[in-house]
Amino acid sequence: MIRWRSVALGAAAFIAAHIVLMSEWRAWFQPLGDYPPWFLNSSRALAFTAGMLFTASLLVGLGNRDAAREAMVAGGNVAAGAIVAMCVVLTLTGPGTLFPIALTIGAGVVVISSAVGALTGSAIARR
Repeated sequence: MIRWRSVALGAAAFIAAHIVLMSEWRAWFQPLGDYPPWFLNSSRALAFTAGMLFTASLLVGLGNRDAAREAMVAGGNVAAGAIVAMCVVLTLTGPGTLFPIALTIGAGVVVISSAVGALTGSAIARR
């Protein structure tokens, strides 16, 4: 079942993380500026983006006191929104030659951080 608020939250979290990456790339994430701003181009950027998606999914999970299955559905919706936003951002910035690998690895990061966040939020809410 699609939960549009969760999808929108995932997209907004990814876009917000990317805006921060673009504005603070040289100061926070890649001081030498060798690579363009993208969350897979720096371990700090990867951790920051994963943290943003974890937090978004945590909020969704906190609002879900039902079974863990429902939290996973909500977390999957957050991940779906973030993956769509990731595809749009990559398309607009120029995909490059390795875009299938970037999309696959990026989707893995998005799904894992969203699932862990949703399950954590659901576990906290049930206590």
